[in-house]
Amino acid sequence: MARIITVIELTIGAVAVLMILVLVFYQALQRYLPFESLAWTGELARFALLWATFSAMGLLVTSRGHIALELVDSIRNPMIVRIIQVFALLVVAAAAIGLSFEAWALISTQGIVKSPVLRIPMSWIYIPVLVGTVSTTIRALLSAADVALHGPRAADIEEDQVEVAGL
Repeated sequence: MARIITVIELTIGAVAVLMILVLVFYQALQRYLPFESLAWTGELARFALLWATFSAMGLLVTSRGHIALELVDSIRNPMIVRIIQVFALLVVAAAAIGLSFEAWALISTQGIVKSPVLRIPMSWIYIPVLVGTVSTTIRALLSAADVALHGPRAADIEEDQVEVAGL
C-alpha cells in the first residue's frame, strides 16, 4: 500500500512539474505569436507549483530527500544521533499537522471563492495540499518510530562511516 501511495505522490509531483514546464514555455512563446495570449496558463502554472511542492513533501521525508542539516549524524554516540533524529522527525510531524489543519480550514471556507481566470473553486485547489500534508504527518511519525526502534538506517550509518574515514 505504501508503494502505491508513493507512486501516486510521485506521479502527481511529476505531472505538476511537467505542467509548469509546458505552461511557462508556452507563456514565453505567446509573446511572439500573432494571436491573443491565454491568461489561464499563468494561473494554472502557479497552482501546479503548489501541487508539486505539497505532493512531494511526504515522499521527501521518507526518502531523506528533504533539506536537512546532517551535522548531528557525525556524532559518535549512536543514541544521541537517534534521539536528535527522532526529535527532528517529530518537529516535522508537528509542523505538518499544523499545515493539515490550515489546509482543511482553507478547503472548508474557500469554496465560495473562485480563481480569477479559470473560475475553479479555491477549495479544490487546496485538496492536494491537504493530501500532501497528511501524508507528511504520517510518514514523519512512521519514520520517527522506525528510527526510535531501529536507529538510523544502515545506509546512513555506512555513508557517515565513509565520510569519517575520509573516503
